[in-house]
Amino acid sequence: MAKKNKKRSKKNKATFNSANPKVFFKNIGIKPLVKPYEEGSIDIVEQEVLRRCGSNAINQVEGIYDDFESNNAFNVYHSNLSLVKIWYGASFYRLCRIATQLSEVSIPPKSKILDIGGGPGHFAFWMANIWNVSNIMVTDRFPEVGTQWATNIKEYRVKFINSTLPELNEISDEKFDVVVLSRVLSFMPELNLPYTAMDLTAASYLQSEEGHQVYNKLIRIGDRLNEIVETDGKIIVVDSWSDLRVLLVGKAFEHSGLYINIQDFNTDKVGAEPSVIVFTKSINPMPVKDLPHSLATALYFPDEPPVFLGTAACSIRNLFKDGEIKDQFEFESNTKKLKRYHEIVEKEGLLLVYVAENDGIINAWIYPSIFVLNLLRDFEELKKKLTGGVSANIPLKPEAFDQLKMIAEEQCRVCD
Repeated sequence: MAKKNKKRSKKNKATFNSANPKVFFKNIGIKPLVKPYEEGSIDIVEQEVLRRCGSNAINQVEGIYDDFESNNAFNVYHSNLSLVKIWYGASFYRLCRIATQLSEVSIPPKSKILDIGGGPGHFAFWMANIWNVSNIMVTDRFPEVGTQWATNIKEYRVKFINSTLPELNEISDEKFDVVVLSRVLSFMPELNLPYTAMDLTAASYLQSEEGHQVYNKLIRIGDRLNEIVETDGKIIVVDSWSDLRVLLVGKAFEHSGLYINIQDFNTDKVGAEPSVIVFTKSINPMPVKDLPHSLATALYFPDEPPVFLGTAACSIRNLFKDGEIKDQFEFESNTKKLKRYHEIVEKEGLLLVYVAENDGIINAWIYPSIFVLNLLRDFEELKKKLTGGVSANIPLKPEAFDQLKMIAEEQCRVCD
């Protein structure tokens, strides 16, 4: 009998800690109402409100006909903890994807974290779970609901205050090791951050009156973030990104002294689905003139880089003639029958890889300049194969590009 009671007691004991976001969010009361990559909707939320809370609760919310995640619906559903859990169940797998990316960011132990616009604290609870934190402060308009949730799950490291961007009036001279903005910039009505530039190019939008207004508001936000983050701290921005948004936020934050941190960054994940870009106060030692521009260029670049042959390759090289040469070398076979020139040139957020042989064969490939470290590493490996030299010490170890591997293998065959 004692054994049965012991088992039952163990089963009934709540366990909120988990490295798996799906398990964690379910443990704190968020149940999935959608399938993976399925979009939530007001209809899905209302059906669950009726099922869980009854007709009285549905009478409070069914008059809201805004789109899912609109401000009116968002505010009503964040007035009650039960409604909050249902609300986030409609975007359950999106939460999990964001949580996974957050877990990939490295932070110092015992960090002090500020979660701006953190709502009722769902991501703050996750960050307290995955990171070794001293405390997390959540700023938003729902401190009562967040405090209730934290008490229910006994997460006493997370505190809530009523404060919002850009002023953050309740925070004076306090500084934080990590500042998180999870899907905040997109939903600030006073910012009205655009996703695309409509009929204008990104450059034209930046010079338009609307572009100037948004850019200046972002600078104001960047200035405030710079004030509250420690000198060696990190600002983690989770949002849906387009080339225009990357340019606007990246350029404005650079104006405020905040720079994209390439070490905590996965280019492949940046796009329309919410993803993480990390900013720091230190300029990254990366051989790219304009990191926001090069990242914006990469967003819609084809998976296979464009390749040009012959005269087309020469024409492309002429377009890059006033660009910055990142690396170049010449190779001559032992018999001196084969001579080949290799070059990497950067211009306007793009990289040109140019290879010309003395027998008239000319090839050129174009990449986003965000991949410069990959290509420089490949060039060093190519030099090592061809000349027996020592490879340079490139700080990152990304995967090599197939095109350059093929060049190296072909040259080795010719030399043999």
